[in-house]
Amino acid sequence: MSIISWIKHIRERIHQPAVPSAERRLGLALSGGGGKGAAHIGVLQVIRDLDIPIDLIVGTSAGGAVAVLYAAGFDLPAIQDVFRQSALRRIATPDPSGTGIIGQRRREEMLYRLLGQRTFADLSIPCAVVATDLVSGEMVVLREGPLVPALLATTALPALFPPVPYGDMLLADGGILNNLPVDVAYELGAQRVIAVDLRDAQAGFSLQSEENDSLFARFMFAPKQFAVAQRALSLLMAEATELRLQQHPPDLLIQPDVTSIATLDLSTPEKGYAIGLAAARELAGELIDLRLWRNGIELAVQSRKPRSRTYKAQATRLTSAASNSMRASGTPFANGKVGNPSLPVS
Repeated sequence: MSIISWIKHIRERIHQPAVPSAERRLGLALSGGGGKGAAHIGVLQVIRDLDIPIDLIVGTSAGGAVAVLYAAGFDLPAIQDVFRQSALRRIATPDPSGTGIIGQRRREEMLYRLLGQRTFADLSIPCAVVATDLVSGEMVVLREGPLVPALLATTALPALFPPVPYGDMLLADGGILNNLPVDVAYELGAQRVIAVDLRDAQAGFSLQSEENDSLFARFMFAPKQFAVAQRALSLLMAEATELRLQQHPPDLLIQPDVTSIATLDLSTPEKGYAIGLAAARELAGELIDLRLWRNGIELAVQSRKPRSRTYKAQATRLTSAASNSMRASGTPFANGKVGNPSLPVS
């Protein structure tokens, strides 16, 4: 649909009775992806430019970090700078526990400088991040309590960073079990969800390119072995994400083409930002649809013909009968549990 046709389409239907927007909650789900996560910042730029109200935001790993920083009021250039500060050359120190290659000390110090003792209750937008409990094998949703331990947990990529003790749990990267938490957004009360998927779906795989692009050679003891393990994990996560999306489809799925960005390269977030910006701008019409819905304007045409599913900048508009029946509750999720923020972090 052309822009002119779209404007005419809106004008013809804008007189329709509005449904109170207070009854409508639009959620945003951001996937993990390491350095690829900078693409989320570009998507958020378009969401802000289009004045789309986001009622809750959930994320995994890098997506969780972007979610928390955005909900905490950081402007988008500042979030890009956090990526630069997180580059391996700045945070790489030995892990004294022996359960990771890189210790958490410098990451923890950086996050406390940025966030201090702030908690989820201090955020301007309701927010949650996903982690994995290595003890129980369950997904954990962290949405209360201090922010820094939650961020350390959701981004604790196995083998690279040590897991984070959290009460009686031992938490690692949420992407192990749920790399794109659309279902969590629905559980927390979103009626419609925008999802940003940063799966690396390139068909080829080169040890040399992974080693160079991810700076393995400089910081890793066994770069090629780690690259193989990382690739295997990403394939498993991609398959699990696809199954979850079939069970809990979002209303708008944005898939920026981030295959040119290495997972562990956080030094050039402007590249990911540009990719995310272009992907979201391509879908401005679909995003405006959701803004109108959120503001109480019903359109005669609620969905568009899905585009072909490739891992390029694209969208798939989907509906789910279960979406409207899912609500937030204080009980454990069907496929995980809610983290208890009262438990001490050691």
